[in-house]
Amino acid sequence: MDGSMEAGVVFVFTGTSGSGRKTIAQQISKELGITSIVSYTTRAPRPQETDGSDYHFIARSDFIEADIRGEFFQTAEIDGNFYGLKREDINAALRQHGHVYVVVNRYAANKFKYEFRDRAVRLFIYANKQTIQERLEARKVPGHIISDYMNHYIEEVSYRKDCEHVFENLDLQHTIDQVKQTILAYIPAPTS
Repeated sequence: MDGSMEAGVVFVFTGTSGSGRKTIAQQISKELGITSIVSYTTRAPRPQETDGSDYHFIARSDFIEADIRGEFFQTAEIDGNFYGLKREDINAALRQHGHVYVVVNRYAANKFKYEFRDRAVRLFIYANKQTIQERLEARKVPGHIISDYMNHYIEEVSYRKDCEHVFENLDLQHTIDQVKQTILAYIPAPTS
């Protein structure tokens, strides 16, 4: 681990796809001013996704070349698409902001825990399978995406036992409040 990764806390939002983890993370980020580290992916943007905000959408060949150069902190292949976080993005954000957050799957969450140890705080967000399906259908998410989420549910939800904090997202505002209070416990109060 290089010296630039010695300070700050990485809040690792993980959990089941479709549970609201990204929405919760973004809202808390706005309220507390915590910077996001945005992942790179080779998959096409979904409706309402914005390049640079939801993901950095890049060509498969560009992703592979960056991976060969060793630019990624962690990569994963999910359903034929590559995902990854660049090490320099993490280091720069920690140097500049001190506390950052990521929204990642369990493999990346494990990598953060391994490298950052106590400075990686895993926040597992989940909802039951039926609730996720109903929420996605209400948002008119295409059937093949819902099917992908459902196919990974059991594998994803089993990771909650490994995380420092677990939240069932039954009511969005209540979950945001709970997660925010948890995060505040890790951020030192400003000195006067």
